[in-house]
Amino acid sequence: MKMRSISCSLMLFCGFLFCNNIFSQQKLVHQLQSEGVQREYILYIPSSYDPSTPIPLVFMLHGTGGDGERMFLTSGWAELAEKEGFIAVFPSSLGYRITENGENRNVTKWNNTPDANWEFKGGETGKNDITFLRKVVEEITGNYAIDRQKIYLNGFSNGGAMAARCSIEMSDILAAVCSNASAFFLDTIYVSKRNIPVLFQIGDRDYGPGNVGPEIPMIYFDSILSDPNVSVQNGKHYRIARNFTRNFSYNEQFTVSGDSNNVLMATYLPFSPQDQREFRYIMVKGLAHSYPDWAPLAHWSWMKQYTNQSVTNGFTLTAEDGYGSGQYEEGEIIHLWAKQSDNKVFTHWEGDISDLHASDEYHVVLQMPAKNVSLKAIYADLLPHMEFEQRTIKGAERDKKVFVYLPPDIQNIKGLAWFFHGTNGNASQMITDPDTRQMMHLLMVNHYGVVALTSEESEFNLDFDNDGFYRYTYGVDSMLLDIANVRAIRDVFISENKIKNNTKHIAIGWSAGGAFSEFIANSLHWAAAVNHTSAGNMTLSLSELVTVPYLAAINENDTHPAVGPSGNEQARVNVMNYKNRDACAVLHEQKKAPLFPERFDRSFLISENLSRSVFNELKVNNGLDSNNYLKLLAGPLSVFVTNNPAKFPVIVGLSPLQREAVLKQIEVTNAEHSFKADINGMTLRFIEEACSSVATQDHEEKFPLVVYPNPAQDKIFLNKECFWSLYQMNGQKISEGYSDMIDIFLLPNGIYILKKSKFKIIK
Repeated sequence: MKMRSISCSLMLFCGFLFCNNIFSQQKLVHQLQSEGVQREYILYIPSSYDPSTPIPLVFMLHGTGGDGERMFLTSGWAELAEKEGFIAVFPSSLGYRITENGENRNVTKWNNTPDANWEFKGGETGKNDITFLRKVVEEITGNYAIDRQKIYLNGFSNGGAMAARCSIEMSDILAAVCSNASAFFLDTIYVSKRNIPVLFQIGDRDYGPGNVGPEIPMIYFDSILSDPNVSVQNGKHYRIARNFTRNFSYNEQFTVSGDSNNVLMATYLPFSPQDQREFRYIMVKGLAHSYPDWAPLAHWSWMKQYTNQSVTNGFTLTAEDGYGSGQYEEGEIIHLWAKQSDNKVFTHWEGDISDLHASDEYHVVLQMPAKNVSLKAIYADLLPHMEFEQRTIKGAERDKKVFVYLPPDIQNIKGLAWFFHGTNGNASQMITDPDTRQMMHLLMVNHYGVVALTSEESEFNLDFDNDGFYRYTYGVDSMLLDIANVRAIRDVFISENKIKNNTKHIAIGWSAGGAFSEFIANSLHWAAAVNHTSAGNMTLSLSELVTVPYLAAINENDTHPAVGPSGNEQARVNVMNYKNRDACAVLHEQKKAPLFPERFDRSFLISENLSRSVFNELKVNNGLDSNNYLKLLAGPLSVFVTNNPAKFPVIVGLSPLQREAVLKQIEVTNAEHSFKADINGMTLRFIEEACSSVATQDHEEKFPLVVYPNPAQDKIFLNKECFWSLYQMNGQKISEGYSDMIDIFLLPNGIYILKKSKFKIIK
């Protein structure tokens, strides 16, 4: 029989081809905090993984002196995961000072005490590995599409002893467990959460790590399991079998099958024939303390027949051609993104769209209903002619370089959208930025022309007002140079019969260009103005005078010196000024979103695999919280990466342009000072119908505040942080604050009203 020898002290390494061609692409190293200590686990994601289809999750625990890396390389479970299509996870234990068999050692161990044949040295305190492993399960099921009814665990040697402990203390979430080359010493300190299928395998020459004894005669197999007086290994096998059967309510009677020259197996069944599970005790002839290379397939074939029916997978969300599919509980708030698709542009979602905050945004949010939801991202093809032409056109005073797309059929052109860049920017940056370009492409497929041009100051390095910045000239005057340039270019398009005299025009700008969009749209009486990440115009009080429909989009974490919290507040005031005189204006306030692994693929400079590697590096180095929200804004995060290059080899290895692309997507994700494609659908609706069809509330306002428990005793919890006020039934305010938890311990019993939720709280 061919065997791969895996002991506690020596591991073989996998073949060169597999390690480099597949492992490098599908291996992910993760770290998380457990009991104040940073712990590590390795994932192998099969190349067939599809986020829309939940798959099994299989653990493999290493032995004494080992770690997840070596078990990943040598156990064979990664290869099997690739072949069988499940996610394999290889966690690492911690190192301790211990006493084992009278010897003092510093070594890695799974803390299976007190059910162990070793103990901690004085002053050494072991961590709770059950807590750690449960956190690993929670993190993986939160990040990947895992079938929660199909989570399995294996362990070898000390990892096998830990597997035995997990079979009891994690039986609520595990479908089946295999323990190899280990023991199960005690049965008095555990209370099994659920009776599960278990398998124990050992060799007839296995006397523990580093100890090889005489072969146990296989003809004694049934006796060593059933008779406590058999002296083989001091009755070890009887105790192990007895502890498994007693803890999981199996009948002590068993049947033996197999070949005494190869493998023998004792099968124990539950007391009830309706209980479809079993306990298998396997002894392998000629096997010492090692893990045979045929074991992964044999154990997987046995485990995968069992599912954990006691857990629910919740409801299935399937987002075809999108990211975010998975299993979710009713009420969970979920972010979805359409996939990046070359030569196409996202237009809308089809399917069960009733729970989406908007069906025409590539980034959507929904609150999971009590049903399965199926969605599909729909794209429009970018036709070959839908490309920018760079032209030189005579402006008011100088020749201007212009990027322009004009639909070939003048009869069907719906409008011409002009894009204006930010301070010190240029038109080239606008047409290459992924978020801005997606908006441009959406306009193209909807029969709009698109123009991007550079301000006079930026294009010719002319600082007309000596303020040290290059930007457009502000003012409501069609003779101002930048507005005059637009008029001159527009007239050329009319003279060339590319647009009509009555073709509608739209101004779309970012930052300083966003402020300019309000000026030019009102100066030239255009159809609409769209302002991204700018406070708007305060000095001339445009918001109290002008009439062109106005969409202002601000970002939650905008820290630009000219915007920031005060600029965002001014934008709110400006929009309110419009509304107070019944002028058309809409304010959108963008909130930060979670980061998803494929986010950086939105740049043509970064592949999907490279994007996942960047994401993984941020995750491993504690750059993301448990829900994948970035912990730092782009600037501080960039400094942290620069100061810790050894922790970020992938990011450090990017080209300057690639790093810039990563930083841009982090800014968009964090809702910093950046143009965002998250409201492209809203923008198109606004351009076409102004205020008649555009929702003015953020998506979060669609989802009601949830208060629990209710009735309550000491505390009540909210499903999100918010401003709240607590009142007595007579209307008197008791307290107020901003949090997701309210302490009501000191309140007398009664009924209270929480203002924002409109719920009555009973105490």
